Amino acid sequence: MVSNIIKICKDELKIIFTDAGCLLVMVGAIFMYSIFYTMPFSNQATRDVPIGIIDNDKSSMSREFVRDLDATEYVKIENNFTNINEAEKEYYKNKIQAFIVIPKDFERDIKRGKPSYVSTYTDSAFMIIYKQVATAVATLATEFGAKIEVGTLMKKGVPKDTAIKLVMPFDFVQIPLYNPIGSYQNYIYPMVLILLLQQTMVIGACMIGSTLREKINGVRIREKDGSVKLYRLNSITPHTNNPVEIVLGKAFAYSGLYFIYAMLYFLIFPSFVVYDMTYNILPMLLILIPYLLSCAFLGQCLVYFLSKREVSFFILVSSSVPLIFLPGFVWPKEAVPLFLNIVSKLIPFEPACDGLIKINQMGANFSQVQHDFWILVGLCLIYFVFACAAVKKMQSEATQNFEDKN
Repeated sequence: MVSNIIKICKDELKIIFTDAGCLLVMVGAIFMYSIFYTMPFSNQATRDVPIGIIDNDKSSMSREFVRDLDATEYVKIENNFTNINEAEKEYYKNKIQAFIVIPKDFERDIKRGKPSYVSTYTDSAFMIIYKQVATAVATLATEFGAKIEVGTLMKKGVPKDTAIKLVMPFDFVQIPLYNPIGSYQNYIYPMVLILLLQQTMVIGACMIGSTLREKINGVRIREKDGSVKLYRLNSITPHTNNPVEIVLGKAFAYSGLYFIYAMLYFLIFPSFVVYDMTYNILPMLLILIPYLLSCAFLGQCLVYFLSKREVSFFILVSSSVPLIFLPGFVWPKEAVPLFLNIVSKLIPFEPACDGLIKINQMGANFSQVQHDFWILVGLCLIYFVFACAAVKKMQSEATQNFEDKN
């Protein structure tokens, strides 16, 4: 049994590195996408969003407000406009991402103790830009208001230190956990790597399995003399007819190769791409191994439904984007319908992403992610059974074709 599994494993690895399509998906995509996805997040976080200013007051206080706003790390003032129409033209030319309007009598109203409203015009559909601009204005407005209030108290004879304590009785220090610089690379990139492992393996396994089904059902090949002959395989592998051995041999080939990729992603890549990693090796392996095996079994069992090589490729590629929302990091699980939350447990990426992110980025120990581990173990068993059923289906097709031929 062991020798048959080893032979099947070698045959699968040979197919991966000799089939152009599988080589592109299971080797090329692993490196191309992992490098490509670093480019959009190379600056780590959004800084100096270009904005415009319409200062209708032109007072010393409004100019101070503009200077302080430009000094923040969130925005950069690119131009000053005289009216909203000018600012809109520059906005639609994509030269600025937002513009801020300081009202007339800004300084006079503040000195009289009246509220003065600063208007911000930005596209709230672009959440990253909107957040930066809104944060800059809200933070500065709070600080500006506190400064004015401290000055008012000092004019009434209150000592400076006392005035500051009255206006700001405590300091608010915000330190984001696990991602202190607010980097989108630290936030998104590890999830993308985990998803890449699943999608490329499942797509590659389905391409190999679907190609095998096509050959079993018959492939027309044009000979050199111009004649067309029907070519059919009579068996899945010449080494054994045992579905368990076939499934395990293929799974060990896929998961063994992808284990090397995972080590590159989680042990070597962080030094070059610069994303946080705790290097908590043992818990990571306990999640990673059943994850890779469940993906290998899933790819084989999907062949039961996907009989065409091209169909398996296009269906699985189109599923990549929706899958990124299921683990609850890009979009909170509480906002996802219950049905999708239940279905997501059947996809290895969801528990693996939850477990590996907590281990690698948050420093969790195994006891804190054992729930994800047992889900992955359960998926391994479920998909192993279905993968064996897919092999039996292909064997019955091969037997039927052989009987029809005779």
